[in-house]
Amino acid sequence: MKENMRWIKYFAVTAALLAGGLSLLSGCEKNPLSGKTSSFSVATTPDGAEVYVDGKAAGITPCTVGSLAEGSYAVEIRKGGYESAYANLFLAKGESKNLKLQMKPITGLLQAVSNPEGAEVLIDGVSRGTTPLLLTDLPLGEYRLEFQIREKFLPRTREVRLIDRSPVKVEVNLDSRMARLKVGSSPAGAEILVNGVLKGTTPMTVEDVVPGNAEVRVEMKGYIPFVREMAFAESTPYEINPVLEALPAGLSVFSSPSGAAVFVDNEDVGVTPLTLSELQGGVHEVKVTLVGYAEQTKIINLQPSVNESVDFNLVKDSGILMLVTEPAGVDVFVDGRFYAATQSDGDSDVLSMPLQVLLKAGAAHTIQLYKDGFVSSSFNLNTKVDEVVNKRQALKRIFVYDTRIVMQSEIIKCRLEHKLPNGDIYYERYPGIFGTAKAADILEVQTITIDDADNIDARRQMNESRRPLGN
Repeated sequence: MKENMRWIKYFAVTAALLAGGLSLLSGCEKNPLSGKTSSFSVATTPDGAEVYVDGKAAGITPCTVGSLAEGSYAVEIRKGGYESAYANLFLAKGESKNLKLQMKPITGLLQAVSNPEGAEVLIDGVSRGTTPLLLTDLPLGEYRLEFQIREKFLPRTREVRLIDRSPVKVEVNLDSRMARLKVGSSPAGAEILVNGVLKGTTPMTVEDVVPGNAEVRVEMKGYIPFVREMAFAESTPYEINPVLEALPAGLSVFSSPSGAAVFVDNEDVGVTPLTLSELQGGVHEVKVTLVGYAEQTKIINLQPSVNESVDFNLVKDSGILMLVTEPAGVDVFVDGRFYAATQSDGDSDVLSMPLQVLLKAGAAHTIQLYKDGFVSSSFNLNTKVDEVVNKRQALKRIFVYDTRIVMQSEIIKCRLEHKLPNGDIYYERYPGIFGTAKAADILEVQTITIDDADNIDARRQMNESRRPLGN
């Protein structure tokens, strides 16, 4: 394949040579004498190129290749750093020809990149353009590159060597001549002005501070401006982080009914009626919430040193579920979120005290009840505004065998209630069915785990009664 490509290139270059670049001259007349051999002379610019005839080395230019029989010959010229040249010669018997060739240098591929872009690139002192720059006409060899952006950045130089057509990338970071000022502030987002010129907002680094004295100002609406005179030296970094002092503003918040929780910019600040005297000037979100009423939000724009007031007329949006559970201590979930746990009345856990559950009116709600050891329960409820729904919900206990009593006459699977002082065992054999095993008849008492085959129904009920994931 390589040989085929060489001959393809050979014919292409030969055509170019004959068309107008390389001169094939028949400088000598044909020798009319029969029996004489043919020859040709080769001269190249530059000289010192290797000559190959039909693939065999024949000399170094300038040279003459002789003792050739009549016929066609493939001539190849090679020289390091130059493209190979090809020619096809036909020599008549006894004929001599002259071949003059201009060798074409092999050029490298050089990519010049800078940060920032737009730097002038000088190669061996000659300007070749600005970055990003791609050069394809440099002969192979060593070069000195200089990158410069006058006045604003320090120049950078790099040495590079091109050895073949493989692309070579030279990338530099230019250091600024300007002073650099890194500005932060608390709070962030303040404007930065240098000698009255807006440069941006904090946090940022001002990269183009002209060396010398300058006034630096950091300001933000609702805050006392920070001002400082600074002296800047060339290519020197500086940093300031002023803490801005807020100008206070006042706000009074009222609601009907009162007692609503007040949030300013999502921060809990108290309950209505409420007066705030040290708020930062500017735009704030004020939200009030009261159980059983629709949440309300207003956007206000406080001016420094000015007292404002805002009123909320709250609207009911809920109904009430009065829930009693059997037993007490049941976790109540509303729409997948934990709401509260029912409480006992203090005397017994069999029945809970009523739990008030506020439900947004006009929407369907799913109520889930969960307690360890019981089958979970759920129901759906839709209330109207101010409607009170009373509901009593009983949970079924999951019966788990935990004891096997081996007696002389039988083996009893049961749930152990307690062991009496005389050794008798009081047990629950089936849900709600109790019995007593006499100590004199007991041969052995064995423990049954939840993983025992006798508890397959209990395990299924537990899996179906997992606690909801909502918090």
